[in-house]
Amino acid sequence: MKKAFFISIALFSVTFAVAQEKAKSGWSFLPMPDFSYNSDLGMSLGAWGDIFYYGTPENTVYPNYIHHAGFTGAYATKGSWYLHAFYESEHLIPGIGLKLSATYRDVSTNNFYGYNGIAAPYDQARDMNAETREAYYTNDRRFFRAAALAQGKIAGRLSWMGGAVFRRVHIKDYSLKNYDSGNSLYLDYIDNNLIRADEAGGGTSLDLKAGLNYDSRNYPLSPSSGIYSDLYLVSNFDLGGKGYNYGQIVADFRQYLTLLPERIVFAYHLALQHQLWGNIPFYNINELATPEYRYEEFSGLGSRYSIRGYRYNRISAAGYAWGNFELRCTPFIFDLWKQHIELLAIPFVDLGAITRTYRLEEQKLLGDKFYQDIKLPVMASGGIGFKFQMNHNFIIAVDFAKAFNPQLSDFMIGMASSYIF
Repeated sequence: MKKAFFISIALFSVTFAVAQEKAKSGWSFLPMPDFSYNSDLGMSLGAWGDIFYYGTPENTVYPNYIHHAGFTGAYATKGSWYLHAFYESEHLIPGIGLKLSATYRDVSTNNFYGYNGIAAPYDQARDMNAETREAYYTNDRRFFRAAALAQGKIAGRLSWMGGAVFRRVHIKDYSLKNYDSGNSLYLDYIDNNLIRADEAGGGTSLDLKAGLNYDSRNYPLSPSSGIYSDLYLVSNFDLGGKGYNYGQIVADFRQYLTLLPERIVFAYHLALQHQLWGNIPFYNINELATPEYRYEEFSGLGSRYSIRGYRYNRISAAGYAWGNFELRCTPFIFDLWKQHIELLAIPFVDLGAITRTYRLEEQKLLGDKFYQDIKLPVMASGGIGFKFQMNHNFIIAVDFAKAFNPQLSDFMIGMASSYIF
């Protein structure tokens, strides 16, 4: 076993084709078709692209960049579509880093598995079953979000940050061809007051956030060394006047350790999102707070941006902690058509835990249909990912993962245009 392990590491460290990487300048634009796949959402068909400006040939900042804008639009075969745009620059306003985004997402087959993760019973036979015409763990969710974040230097790598997020969420029961509507966990939660009548259809809110950031990464999108860390508070104000105001503390710590230069990097991410005060509505417990909305959605513990291998939105609660641990192995590095290419294989393990439950006592009182007494303090999944990386910035990823507990998932596949962290 030890011999096989060291042989594998040695094979990963072999240079199959290497060329001297050349610094880039000017504008770079690569539109790409989107043929991604996610076990929950199906095949995604659309387009995405990134625009980078690296500076003049005499003053290039490559592999970093002066301006970066991205767009994505896609339709998924299981019933969803979205449009997303993102922009970032540290040069538009001198001395201030600025990140802007806008997103519209429509998911007619949104996953809703109830509250508190594995405490909510799950019957796979009722989850999008065409034979029985059941889509019990499904609702219809649409939202619009606009976000802005500003950052400024304090000293060295330490920065202050402040931002705002406007969010409008619409939720209703699903209405799908070939499935019986009116039979869903969402409606059962409303009937039993686990979802209050004044929050069942969604709502409008404004987040204000402020905190600190530390960033010593060598590359912003594909780091091989350094630390990235955030600590901030979020105050959410209910613009609908229903009293769903609340506050959260959010902490992220990511570190990248080079074990073999250009070949093997150990990367890990530790995160906490915990409600401190107030009354959070059910339609916001799924959204993971983030300083910047680089992607279309961060939702629940279970997706390509939190814990790989869980069903999308499988863990919904008022507080989470999670960790991602992966070994980024790069066996192939080469230049092709003036582009610097890297191909990676990445074994990983992800862990998650609930730090604050959501309406758990009410859930328990409703009996076996809504609550199962299973203790799982730490939830885990594992798998392997493969990445195509160009010029340290353009990244396409596919992950294969499975939760270690079958209540959380069987086997999940996810494709995206970025690393998880």
